[in-house]
Amino acid sequence: MMVNNSLKKDITYQTYKIVIAGDGAVGKTTISQRLTGSLKDEEDRLMTCGIDFHSLQIINGGVIRAQIWDLGGQDQFRVFQKPFFNNANILIIVYSVDWFHSFLNLENWIEMTQNNTPVKTYLLGNKIDSVDRAISKEEALEFAETHKMSYFEISALEGAGFEDFKNDLIETIRGIFCA
Repeated sequence: MMVNNSLKKDITYQTYKIVIAGDGAVGKTTISQRLTGSLKDEEDRLMTCGIDFHSLQIINGGVIRAQIWDLGGQDQFRVFQKPFFNNANILIIVYSVDWFHSFLNLENWIEMTQNNTPVKTYLLGNKIDSVDRAISKEEALEFAETHKMSYFEISALEGAGFEDFKNDLIETIRGIFCA
């Protein structure tokens, strides 16, 4: 079987680092899995112990790979996580719209990223399908604007609002690739 080597020469490979962070149980792993197409409806949602990795691939005149670093959100993991933010091209910080404490902890997550200069930082308000909303969209937008973050509200589990976020993320990645 012959392989066309000229095709291999035309394809450029680029890899980018995306770090997704936030308190435990806000939906970071579900977001990562939905981004990469690996989300299964029947899958049990288990706590991420420390860190997990997911891979996103985009074809854009070449192959763009984004490695998603999914950080465990429980306090016991934060001691060693700060270095994981180093060299991130994109940061995604997540809170749950139905859990006020996860919104209050956003400042702690932002503080962990202070020495990094990503191309873009996102704030995601997840679980908009919940009937018990604790944070208004206006509060979250104000927070995002104050911290120069792009804000999206989504339901990672149900998919509501997710395409707008994913399209923006992919365009950001393509913008990095084409720069």
